[in-house]
Amino acid sequence: REGYGTIVGSGNAATTLHYVFNDQPCKDGDLLLIDAGAEYEYYTGDITRTWPVSGKFTPVQAKVYQGVLNLEKSLIDYVKPGVPFKSLQEKTVEYMTDMMIDLNLLKGTRQQLIDSLAYKKYYPHGVSHYLGMDVHDSGLHVINGEPRNLEAGMAFTIEPGLYIPADDESAPKELRGIGIRIEDNIVVTKTGSENLTASCPKEIAEMEALIGRA
Repeated sequence: REGYGTIVGSGNAATTLHYVFNDQPCKDGDLLLIDAGAEYEYYTGDITRTWPVSGKFTPVQAKVYQGVLNLEKSLIDYVKPGVPFKSLQEKTVEYMTDMMIDLNLLKGTRQQLIDSLAYKKYYPHGVSHYLGMDVHDSGLHVINGEPRNLEAGMAFTIEPGLYIPADDESAPKELRGIGIRIEDNIVVTKTGSENLTASCPKEIAEMEALIGRA
């Protein structure tokens, strides 16, 4: 059964984190973001994929998508026992801030933009949450005042994203209305991690080929 209320947003609706109306018409040129998960034996998945309605990413969409995907894959590779949980978010904020500078969304140095929280304008959420019997499962991030390290058996999401509202006149015109999130479900193993949702396509070529067959 459905693990939680599915989020389906196209075009500018994809820039809303938890878009619940799910009634925005899909138009050529839009990106479609779907955040969904099934429950099995009381445990739920939580997957997000974003793809082009037309079946092919525009060059600008592809650049942003590939940037988010590169980060997501690097974070998954980084996961292993002993890694501080908080470092996942720290690495994400640094990468996304650099990406915003590169895309001319923000101006300033990386550290200035992080210290001022300016990056939150386009990346306002955490990159991970525990996953289990609840889609946002309970679990401590700090133990006895110390940041918690990853341990074998932990399950959580990795879900970077970038959201640029269509009415944001400070953003380059070609970026307005782009909302992208890529989310997988990760389990920490004794030596690294296992991606439980690895079979769900996310590479640009895979997505375009899959849509082309629909």
